[in-house]
Amino acid sequence: MSIFAFVNIVKMEEEKKLHPFRLHPVEDKFPWGCERWNLADLGWRDTPARDGWLGGNSMGEIMETYLDRVVGEDIFDWYGQQFPFQVKYLDVNGKMPLTVCPSDEAARSRYDSLGKEKLWYVAKAAADSSLLLGFRKATEVADFFAACTEGSPESLINQVPVKAGQYFHIPPGIPHCIWGSATIVEISESSALDFRLCGWGSEIVQDGNLDIPLNLIEALDFISYDRFPAENLLGFSLEDRRPEDPQNVVRMLHLPQFTCNIIDLEDALKIGGESFDSCIAYTCVRGGMNIQLPQEDPDGKIDYLPVAEGETVLIPAEVEEFYLIPRTPGTLLLETLVGKREQDI
Repeated sequence: MSIFAFVNIVKMEEEKKLHPFRLHPVEDKFPWGCERWNLADLGWRDTPARDGWLGGNSMGEIMETYLDRVVGEDIFDWYGQQFPFQVKYLDVNGKMPLTVCPSDEAARSRYDSLGKEKLWYVAKAAADSSLLLGFRKATEVADFFAACTEGSPESLINQVPVKAGQYFHIPPGIPHCIWGSATIVEISESSALDFRLCGWGSEIVQDGNLDIPLNLIEALDFISYDRFPAENLLGFSLEDRRPEDPQNVVRMLHLPQFTCNIIDLEDALKIGGESFDSCIAYTCVRGGMNIQLPQEDPDGKIDYLPVAEGETVLIPAEVEEFYLIPRTPGTLLLETLVGKREQDI
């Protein structure tokens, strides 16, 4: 094949209209449970597409090739080729290590990385499950360091029972983890910076193959040692309902970094419009649905895409209009998108 013909084939592939696609999860197993990356663009963790002619390509490769067509012009102007958020399942069976993440400012200056705002949605929880989140009262650095090195900082940390359906905002600098038997859906910025502070007497296995030591010593100066507000432990009402929101859509968390909504998909729901300029990820936490493109779509490559419980599907920004159609009663979705960034991180 001539170089000219090869270039033309590549050009034709790049000009194809992007369609929704599911992603292959990537798992990491630990003594305390399993992390399942449903959507990731981290290099060492890079989830591949499952569907259509993008199938087999990783998120990093898709971003490198299709750029703003994947995420939207505003998002691409801010983040470049870095996909802005990630979706991960935490299947905990035991005591997850106490963890903390840096802010965007600290992560950028130290590690040339995004920081890690997080939302945790409790998909499943046994009766013994509990959340450890933030300090019970203002704490001295030396006291916390000593407690972590002795393997018992729990007396300093808030601990509350959790149940399915609750959700929590976990800001940077706030120590957190799950104990017991629970499944958590974590939506966060695209970052590998989970610093493990205490393994509760067990050896801590570091995530990934990073050169950065994600440990207690590195994290001590960006931890927030103030008392964590008790109202933030309730697990609901992070955002006030807006008058324009449909009754079956609840805005869980709205940050400059990402917005998360929960959708009780009772009937078909139309998404999109001319003013919309963002990719959207849907994670099906209960039931199942189909993604339906308009019949007048000129390519007509995908009539519908089935999405099962536990799967994540990405809708590229280039897809201007689509429908969410429930396949089973009680279908519940987590919707993640990014708005236009107006100010520096």
